[in-house]
Amino acid sequence: MNSTIKLGMPTLMEFTSIKENLEITKQLNLDFLELNINMQYCTPTDELRLKLIEYKSEYNIDFTMHFYDTLDISSTSKYYRNYLYTEFSEIGKHLEGIVHKMVLHLDPGAFMTINSTKKYVYGFDKSYISRTLNTLITIREILHTFGISIVLENVPIHPFMENLYKELNDHAFMFCFDIGHDVIYNNYLFSSFKEKHNLFISHMHMHNVAGLKDHQELSVGDLDIDSYIDYAADHNIDVVIEVKDVENLRKSVSYIQKKLNKK
Repeated sequence: MNSTIKLGMPTLMEFTSIKENLEITKQLNLDFLELNINMQYCTPTDELRLKLIEYKSEYNIDFTMHFYDTLDISSTSKYYRNYLYTEFSEIGKHLEGIVHKMVLHLDPGAFMTINSTKKYVYGFDKSYISRTLNTLITIREILHTFGISIVLENVPIHPFMENLYKELNDHAFMFCFDIGHDVIYNNYLFSSFKEKHNLFISHMHMHNVAGLKDHQELSVGDLDIDSYIDYAADHNIDVVIEVKDVENLRKSVSYIQKKLNKK
């Protein structure tokens, strides 16, 4: 490819092993596979470490990892935060020298419905920003000792989170720009934060959206995918083509590779 950006694929549910995913990664001439810790066969262990070392040599494919979707990075519980620190330390030991990037969700947390309107608890929590920032700084420091960086993905997002995004950016955190989530969660609110605060995007989850249905094939949907491809190429952003079945992933990879080869 003429572009210097790296392209990867997600771990697919239709497979039951990392090796099956890697076969597709290789067939599609992709640079990396984003392991998903939610899949049991991606759980970091001593056994997994040996397999990944073997696979990295055999396939010449890099790895990133997506952390648990259920992560509550802003939790008020010191016991939960201490669990996270222990968990990330153990994960780092298993993945050092193999995985170089970890994707974490930046979730808005619990809500209560009052008069049919969702009210988010963290939006009324005066220590929300400082606590979340301190937790993430600690996790970043832990993973840094193992050569792993973190990127923070936009999931459900709300106006009360704006100052958190600003503070994280001011403290040199990097972000994963999920372009589909940007549409279906509060109508491009993340993009407004990105532009207003000049968020540092180093990773992208790319998929199209049809109405409010995301993870669609790149060439089918409502988004101007070419503009996102240009943005990624211009900013040297790693891109996971986050289409989650083989058939449509193949079509999407072909689409983006053709676009990049024209640049």
